[in-house]
Amino acid sequence: MKMKGAVLRTPAESRPYVQSKPVQIEELELDPPGPGEVLVKIGGAGICHSDLSVVNGHRARLLPMVLGHEGSGEIVELGSGVNDVAVGDHIVFQFSASCGRCRRCLEGRPQICELAAATKSRGALMSGHHRLRDMDGKEVHHQSGVSCYAEYAVVDRGSVVKIDKSLPLHEAAIFGCAVMTGTGAVINTARIR
Repeated sequence: MKMKGAVLRTPAESRPYVQSKPVQIEELELDPPGPGEVLVKIGGAGICHSDLSVVNGHRARLLPMVLGHEGSGEIVELGSGVNDVAVGDHIVFQFSASCGRCRRCLEGRPQICELAAATKSRGALMSGHHRLRDMDGKEVHHQSGVSCYAEYAVVDRGSVVKIDKSLPLHEAAIFGCAVMTGTGAVINTARIR
C-alpha cells in the first residue's frame, strides 16, 4: 500500500532542523504484514531524545529510515498466526519486542533479547524483513522495529500492547517510551517492590 512517512536519509549537519530539514515527508510503499506481524494505522506519535539522536547522527543507524518508536494506533490487519489481538484493537507500541527463545529471554531479561538487538541493528523487524520501500523500490529501514512517524506501520505482534479504547490515541502515544522510562526511573531509584 502507498502511504506517507517521515524519512531520514542523512544525519543532520546543522540546527535548527526546521531550516536544515533532515527529515522529509515521502510517499512510501508498505508491504502487508507477514506471519506474526500486524498492520497499524497510526493515531499518535511522540518525539523522544532517542529520535533526535538518530537525526543528529549520535546514534548511528542504517539509512534511509522512517523514524518514530513511541506511538499508538489501531490494528487494521493481522498477519498469519496472530490470534491474541484483533482488527479494531487500540494499541501502544513498545520498542523492545523479544523472541522468548534466546539466552537473555530465557534468563528472564527479554528487554535485552539477542534477536531483537540483531534485527534492530539492521533496521529490520523481528522477522528479519523490511516492509518499507521508497518509490524507486529501494529498501527503507525501520526504527526500533516500529517507525511510527508514518500513516501506517507494520510491526511484530510483540511490539504492540492492547489498550482501552477510552484512552485517546494522541495521549496514549507516549506510554511506550516516555511514561515507561519515567516509571522505571522512579521504581528503580526508590527500589519499589
